[in-house]
Amino acid sequence: MVPPSGSGQRRYPGSLLHIILAAVLVGVAAAGKLPPDIKRCSRSSPQFSSCLRDAVQDTLPKLKHGLPKLGLPPLDPLIVSELRISQGDGPVGLNLVFKDLITTGLVDNDEVYTAEIDLEKLTINASFLFPRAVVTSNYTVNGKVLLLPVTGSGGCKVVLKDCACRWRMQGQRIKKKDGKEYIDVVTTEIKMTPKKMEMQFDNLFNGDPQLGKTMNRVLNDNWELVYNEIGSSFEEAYAEVVRQHTRSLFLHVPLEDLFLK
Repeated sequence: MVPPSGSGQRRYPGSLLHIILAAVLVGVAAAGKLPPDIKRCSRSSPQFSSCLRDAVQDTLPKLKHGLPKLGLPPLDPLIVSELRISQGDGPVGLNLVFKDLITTGLVDNDEVYTAEIDLEKLTINASFLFPRAVVTSNYTVNGKVLLLPVTGSGGCKVVLKDCACRWRMQGQRIKKKDGKEYIDVVTTEIKMTPKKMEMQFDNLFNGDPQLGKTMNRVLNDNWELVYNEIGSSFEEAYAEVVRQHTRSLFLHVPLEDLFLK
């Protein structure tokens, strides 16, 4: 993943359900048991990759409201406690804090392009597209956009349209006291590329209606520039949370229980 431009403190969100996608990709469930309505794939099948892609496509809508019996929370809405972004370089320089983010639409009509697992190298790769995701949040901001100062705090809404995602996990094998092998997740990478981003920040410039309207127009007219500057911070935060949660999950499910033989 391309490292984020600029530098500064980032606080990762406390809850991120991209873990659900990761769990589906490897056919994981509590105690290695999947619900009967979830498609399973044989690792020895020549059609393993295509079967896996179809399984992910079929399963994602079933995860919208979670799988309580497996300890998996709902995917919609997705709730993130806080995300801090500090960008000091480039045409967009922002100290931006999002709090109480609520995201909807992540599993509505998703299209899964690929889902691949290398059992020797323990790498998982997936690519998919979600048509529309809506993020509502409280925010505070101070900085500049195209040399124009921007400041404010209040509510905001961000819409990502036709967002293509790439996801990659690297694991390593470990053997526990039960004599079975498990996956220890070492790294994860996420790349998101929307075709369009729309933004509305309320109460900019202490509620000045004209300045706020002008700045929102500037942000939307230059959304690609804004996303290029701050998008990697979101990707990095998401990837770290996915790593933490997938690591915890995979260390509880033996490798031999992840796939049919």
